[in-house]
Amino acid sequence: MKKFFTANLAIVGAFVFGQFSTPNTGQTYTIEDLDALTEAISYDTTTNKYILTEDLTISEADSFVANTNFVLAIEDGKLITINGSILVNAPDVVHFTSTNPGTIYFNGLRIADGAAASFTNFKMTYGGGIRVLGDTFFMNNSEVSFQNSGISTGGAINFSRGNPTIQNSRFEQNVTPAVGSGANQSVALTFINNYLSHNNLSNSNRPQINMGPSGNGGVTRITGNTIIGDRTMTRVGGVSVSSLLGVNNEFLIEDNLIKDNRYGITASGGNTKGNILNNQIIDNNTEPIPANGGSGINIYLAQNPADYSINIFGNEIKGNLWGITNIGNGAYINLGDEVNRGNNVFENNGNEGVTYALYNNSVNSVSAKGNCWDPILTDTRVEEVIVHYNDDTTLGLVDYSDYGCLLNTTDVEAKKVKVYPNPNNGNFIIETKTKDSYRVFDLTGKLVNSGELLIGKNEVKTNLTKGVYVVKTKTSTFKMIVK
Repeated sequence: MKKFFTANLAIVGAFVFGQFSTPNTGQTYTIEDLDALTEAISYDTTTNKYILTEDLTISEADSFVANTNFVLAIEDGKLITINGSILVNAPDVVHFTSTNPGTIYFNGLRIADGAAASFTNFKMTYGGGIRVLGDTFFMNNSEVSFQNSGISTGGAINFSRGNPTIQNSRFEQNVTPAVGSGANQSVALTFINNYLSHNNLSNSNRPQINMGPSGNGGVTRITGNTIIGDRTMTRVGGVSVSSLLGVNNEFLIEDNLIKDNRYGITASGGNTKGNILNNQIIDNNTEPIPANGGSGINIYLAQNPADYSINIFGNEIKGNLWGITNIGNGAYINLGDEVNRGNNVFENNGNEGVTYALYNNSVNSVSAKGNCWDPILTDTRVEEVIVHYNDDTTLGLVDYSDYGCLLNTTDVEAKKVKVYPNPNNGNFIIETKTKDSYRVFDLTGKLVNSGELLIGKNEVKTNLTKGVYVVKTKTSTFKMIVK
């Protein structure tokens, strides 16, 4: 069949200048169809892989559907372009990789303006990233790792516009940031329950999540993610949601673990408002020169409408070179007011022997009521860890009244149960002070393991694959990472 189709390319497709394009007749193609249609794709029975030897284009009227498991190995420098649509929904996984992983890289995947892309159970390694020019993009339970800087230079996935969604996915060991968008482009990304580790291996001055403005009517949502840095990288931050050219920008950063980066979270530029809630921002201190960075949270807004504020509540901010830094005349932040306590916990943030929980390097006053500034709480001690008007009259005053370190019922119950090591290889310990039971769920909500717990240390052995899981007992809930 392959020879028959090849002989009739004038009818079924175009193979010119070292590339193959589908015929643009409104057809839907599988990998088996393309194998029969063009010599650019063949099946290697020795490795059980399809091999792509030329650039491949899915034309504007055509679609590519991958609903079976397969591996597509792509030769050095070759590019896949989607002008129509791509739908990946495999039972287990569809894997795009290079023909010699770790030695050569294919050029990546280009989703053209007007094209649609949906990926579930998809894996892409040793390519040049995914460049998304259109506004229709969805990814779930997938992985994009070991990407070089190819068709996408701004991130392993780089967006140009729209409201893309990525959830329950992994990004590891990419030369560029994991995800990114341009400073003058409106992209309201929803990024939920993903695992990021050791991205931006080029050690350029970019964070693992490097988003520009959300634009009018959109909100960038970064929630429930684990973002682990490489401590040898001195210039790679955790999360940036910035509008450097004044495009409207709104964000929600909530329930993330951000650890071992140059800094934790930054928002800079102008026309920016948002919420930073209930994050663990820990040991983001790889910057060797404290004057250049190392904040748990950095807000740097030169100009901003007075009603555009950044609410910062319920965060655990520990082990950074600076706790929170607030810079610029447009930096309006709220760390707790008469209505809502801040409930932020600051501990061991500092450099050169000095503790800095909050540095208000702005003329604006800051309401910061109801926070835990240090395990030892007195007016004198709190004043020592905050830089503001009382240290320099050109700076705004910080109201740190009603401070305290609260221990609620949930905190007490959580101390009864421990899960470790975390991350782990699928085998772990659940330590409890009472008889209990446990359940392990994947991020789709599927129950994947369960059992009973005795008082003391309970060894749990599983065959869980790499990913993020939720461990629940009768009293506690934990996020667990299997590496």
